[in-house]
Amino acid sequence: MTAAGQETAAVAGRIQWHLEEAGRAELEAGNTGLPLRRLRLLSTARYHRDCAALAREELS
Repeated sequence: MTAAGQETAAVAGRIQWHLEEAGRAELEAGNTGLPLRRLRLLSTARYHRDCAALAREELS
């Protein structure tokens, strides 16, 4: 694999990881009865989705 291919694979892996973390945070937010924890988890999910979007821009 070329250096460019390795970098693309690393970025794709980072995108996938951020999306998985966002999904986990959203799922946990849906399962908690604590309002402040829910807000914090939803904020975490938003952060991970934003990071995934920025990483996607790197591939463009």
